[in-house]
Amino acid sequence: MFQEKNEHMNNSLSLRTNFSNNFLKERKPNLVYTKIYSSNAIVFPPLKKLFLGSVLLYTGIQSFRQWRKYNKSMTINNNSTVFWNVNKTIIDDNGLQLTHLLNGRNNDVMTFLDIIQTIEEIKNDDRITGFVADLSSINKLTVNSDLGFAQIQEIKHALDELKEIKNKKLKNNFKMLAFTDTFDSQADYFLASSFDKICMEPTGMVPLIGFGTVQPFFKSILEKYGIKTQSHVRNEYKNAVSFLTSTEYNNSQKKNLTHVFSNLTHQLAEGIAKGRGKSLDNLKILKNSNLLVSLLSSSKTIDDNTEKMIELINQGPYSASEAIDLGLIDKLDYRRRIITDLKKKGDDQTISFAKYHIARSNEIQHEKRQVLKIAGKQLVPNHVNVSLVHIKNDITKDHIDEVITSLMKAGYDKNTEAIVIRIDSPGGDYGASDTIWEAVDFIKKESKKPIVASFGNVAASGGYYIALACDKILASPGTITGSIGVASARPVISKQQLKKWGITLDEIQITEGTKYYSIFNELSGPHLEKFIKHVNEAYELFKKRVMDGRNMDTRQVDEIAGGQIWTGFDATTNGLVDKIGGLSRSIQEAAHLALSRRKSESFNKEDIKLMKKYAFLKNSEEPSIKVVDYQKPSSFFDLLNNTSLEQEIFSIDEIKNNNNNSKSGSKSSSSSSQSASSTSTIIPSFINPHSPLTAHPDITRSTEFYSKETNNLIQHILNYYIHSVNKTL
Repeated sequence: MFQEKNEHMNNSLSLRTNFSNNFLKERKPNLVYTKIYSSNAIVFPPLKKLFLGSVLLYTGIQSFRQWRKYNKSMTINNNSTVFWNVNKTIIDDNGLQLTHLLNGRNNDVMTFLDIIQTIEEIKNDDRITGFVADLSSINKLTVNSDLGFAQIQEIKHALDELKEIKNKKLKNNFKMLAFTDTFDSQADYFLASSFDKICMEPTGMVPLIGFGTVQPFFKSILEKYGIKTQSHVRNEYKNAVSFLTSTEYNNSQKKNLTHVFSNLTHQLAEGIAKGRGKSLDNLKILKNSNLLVSLLSSSKTIDDNTEKMIELINQGPYSASEAIDLGLIDKLDYRRRIITDLKKKGDDQTISFAKYHIARSNEIQHEKRQVLKIAGKQLVPNHVNVSLVHIKNDITKDHIDEVITSLMKAGYDKNTEAIVIRIDSPGGDYGASDTIWEAVDFIKKESKKPIVASFGNVAASGGYYIALACDKILASPGTITGSIGVASARPVISKQQLKKWGITLDEIQITEGTKYYSIFNELSGPHLEKFIKHVNEAYELFKKRVMDGRNMDTRQVDEIAGGQIWTGFDATTNGLVDKIGGLSRSIQEAAHLALSRRKSESFNKEDIKLMKKYAFLKNSEEPSIKVVDYQKPSSFFDLLNNTSLEQEIFSIDEIKNNNNNSKSGSKSSSSSSQSASSTSTIIPSFINPHSPLTAHPDITRSTEFYSKETNNLIQHILNYYIHSVNKTL
């Protein structure tokens, strides 16, 4: 015991002595500390150590192999072919969403702008010598919304430019192939016509039929169940509520729609004829003069091949055998064989469209890294940061905060010099449209930034209303726009019909005004006059916005207003649109406007040094552009967060502080809300889509009918009705 105690004391003395000596000699007591901690360490038997080491080694090797494989697949080699599986690409302007990651499918997710920019990069990339597109319906995604005709036009225009430039560079050795099992729509074939060769399976179809519409009208069935529609429309071309108030289109509406569909059919035929010119040159076909005369009235000239294409569209659709005889298809072959032939070229020579986009984006980011870093602090010659804001679908009060917050962030972002608003909306709530218009106008004046409106498939009525505050408006030829008019409708349910169903009413009206919102009282006298007056006031304000925004007089506006719709092609001639161009060209237009507003000073030494170092800064015709999209999540954590802008507290001061901007602009929020409240009378506020019947704005009554079938039918009619009459612009 004595000896053990002495040993213990010696150990403690040696610890202090060792520490002191090491400290004085400036040495670390590694040995002593190692002994202390090793007493608590986990000791594995030799076999376990070997096993764990083997697992770690195997995991490391497999990870390295996967990294090399991925890195290899993301490399753009010389003489490569880009392969685009069109119908397996989710096109979402909100970027990658958590739902896309959880849907269990191996899909590529890209924005529409990504699609256009990727094609433009292929155009300028000498390493790419081929382009293949798979349009097969077997890959059709239920989560992917179909692209509209105007969007297809923009992609086709980019493909046409790609083919033209590549063939000049490679002396017609650039190969473009499109294949499919069948064409689900004429828009898909329209896109495929840009390719040199089109292959389809022997059982496929080419559904070329042109444009038209079939509209059901519900006036008679509504009246059958005692529902009358009171409406006021400005003016005769406005057909937003016609299906509720009429049994057919009036003559003015028919004339307007016929003109629009004729123009779209001509654009369809012209686009296909441009791509299939060689096949159509030797084709002999009888021409239907009546159809040609109709289309000639909607456009200036029609060339010979376009005439042939119009006749083919008039006689469509076509089976695979008919299509190959007429030169619409080059070869009948199975998709499996075509893909097998592509695989024989090897993975090194083929890169997917989405991977090319990522790889090329990384290359560009690397090339511009230093410039982008400098551009975050100061102006760079021939480089512009452009903000992108989206306005999509019906315009309602529910989306006001989301849109205005994005606009405010774009306006107060000190690193961006221009704003592009992408509008793809048929219109909607009058008050909401005016509120967003005011926000755009405020941002334009407050930030001094140029704002360009880019129209998608449709930017009509309320969608066009918003764009009137922008500096420039661009649209694709097939965009549907205009519809400068106002329509308001309210249902009136017959008390006699209710009695037949066993329903009686007892109303208590304190003031005459309470009857205005009751769906059981037909407006008359002063109430009807006020209803009409509100619509007229809204229409006059709409026309004033057009006159101010487009520099037109009353006569010019009256000629194109009244609810008339126009294609983008026609809108450039009547002054509603400034230029033909898609999203990419709109961004370039905004960049050029921003550059023109910079001080006209000569480049300093730093600018000249940058331009010498980076060749892409020398080209003032195509300036270097970085797009900041406020709808896309900025990081992966935003996907998990899933916080919408609607859930944020809207504060202009907060947005300005976040961007280190000291200017004051808090009055916009109040003015926007005032604008919304002052114009909300156009939409019947008593309508609630989730309640069967509503008598007053604040009182909801659910009513059970004796007949279950009658109840269901009326409910469906009312739901359809309610969703329709909510669109007043």
